[in-house]
Amino acid sequence: MEKTRVAVERPRILVADDDPGIRDVLKEMLDRAGFEVDLAEDGAQALEKVERRRPDLLLLDVDMPEKTGWEVVQRIKA
Repeated sequence: MEKTRVAVERPRILVADDDPGIRDVLKEMLDRAGFEVDLAEDGAQALEKVERRRPDLLLLDVDMPEKTGWEVVQRIKA
């Protein structure tokens, strides 16, 4: 009897931080843990990515250019 494979979508995490070193380390760690990882380098870019495809989890730096992490959260909640 042939087994049927079911495609399982990995949980998606958006990491938003203006420090490329932090973004890279988090992406590597989360990739290894089996997550799909998307990156944003500032708050405005994070909002654009959330609008295109809502992640399962956001990891936001509080102090970013364009929009802070707090502003991103407030905008998403609105």
